[in-house]
Amino acid sequence: MNKKEMAKLYQKMSSKKISIMEAEEEIREFLETVEEAIAIDGEVKFQERGIFEILTRQPRMVSNPVTREQMEIYPKKTVKFRASKKMK
Repeated sequence: MNKKEMAKLYQKMSSKKISIMEAEEEIREFLETVEEAIAIDGEVKFQERGIFEILTRQPRMVSNPVTREQMEIYPKKTVKFRASKKMK
């Protein structure tokens, strides 16, 4: 689902009449808030929905498929969502 489809769904579910542009703006603000909260605390919990958390991926060695040269992939941080048991 892309942002436009999500905005249309949000517009239909909203109790008041809003335009798609307003729905996109509210979704963008929500996502920015979640991003800031994850950056500050390391995780965001939504009751009965799930948890967004930061995972640190370890560095690893891979080979270039063309030259067979060994390269190191640097460690990085990713965001993971774990759904609650009620969502599953």
